[in-house]
Amino acid sequence: MRIGLIAALRRSADGGLRAELSLAGRSVLAWQADLLQSLGAERVLCLTETNTDEVLQLQHRIEADGAAFHALPNFAALPALVRAEDDLIILRDGLVPDPAVVQAVLGGDVGLQRVIAAIPADHALAAAYPDDFERIDAARHWAGVLVMRGAPVQQLADFPDDADAVSLLLRLALQAGTLCRDLAARELVPERWLLADGTATVAEAEQALIADAAAPTDWRAPLATLAAMLVRALAPRGLEQGGLAAGGLALALLLIGVMFAAFGPAAVGLALAGLGAFAARVAIDYTALAARLRRAGDPGRGPAVLAAAVDGLAALTAWFALSPWPEWQPLAVLGPVVVGLARLTARQSEAMLAVPAADRASLLLMLALAAAFGVLPEGLACLALGLLLALLLRPDRV
Repeated sequence: MRIGLIAALRRSADGGLRAELSLAGRSVLAWQADLLQSLGAERVLCLTETNTDEVLQLQHRIEADGAAFHALPNFAALPALVRAEDDLIILRDGLVPDPAVVQAVLGGDVGLQRVIAAIPADHALAAAYPDDFERIDAARHWAGVLVMRGAPVQQLADFPDDADAVSLLLRLALQAGTLCRDLAARELVPERWLLADGTATVAEAEQALIADAAAPTDWRAPLATLAAMLVRALAPRGLEQGGLAAGGLALALLLIGVMFAAFGPAAVGLALAGLGAFAARVAIDYTALAARLRRAGDPGRGPAVLAAAVDGLAALTAWFALSPWPEWQPLAVLGPVVVGLARLTARQSEAMLAVPAADRASLLLMLALAAAFGVLPEGLACLALGLLLALLLRPDRV
């Protein structure tokens, strides 16, 4: 069994617990627990003097995922929870390392290697935090991450209860001959190997994380770019509920846009649909950013479902803008045709209009402007022709 050990004991320079500092919408302790679970830990042990709200929330989440969680006031119970054949993964209190770096050092989830990650003795982290990154030999300090056999844990019973459990386990791992592996300089930059020792340090790392995870911008799609910039400016606020709130607002605006297009001024209906598409873009970017920050990779089906709903309601709005209820005009099919062509073009990354075609908000607001000037059919016809040419003239078909 793989067992993870973390702690919520040490305090930051600001006086609060390091483990409770917020990094990109989550506590440091939650980041550590996610890393342990990504390494295959089936049981998470947390050394903590008190069961804070953060520890209790983490316990509920881990147990909901099917793993075990134990909050321990000291290390006395560790020998009973860790068997000799187990692998024990230890993270230093307050350390948030890049999961990709840790996976590379420890060998990933296929064959986890028993390793002590090390940094040079002259590294800035070792100089600034000697109590956290302890010296392990003349040339190296501990980097705050290790995997060891469970057998030496039984020796903790011979030490007093007030000793530093993590430091003792490091020494026991060294005595057991655990291999030391040096980290490269590029792996130790602050945004990849963060010791959360204050709000200022965490805030700086947070901005670097968000900048790295944010969606790329391209001004050929102006409103999609504006949505990405808005999400980046608002993050980490709203990472938990921002996508849901923006998605709900998007659907409401789109439905109201359909009603206005059917029974009121077509320009107003298209403008409302454009605002709804913009809100949907914000929701999708929020969801994608949250997934990338959590290293989840796949944001789930939600963004795809929302994008399909936007296109469906946008097509309906364009239909009614050309043929208000209860009238019927064959020309109304041009609206859904344009939305469909835009969707097809956006999927063809090599097409010359792929980027602007993906910006549904800009497309709808352009149509609203055309409707306001009384040239909506002509505008839709020109758009349909342009998108069709972009599909036909893409490089792989020439």
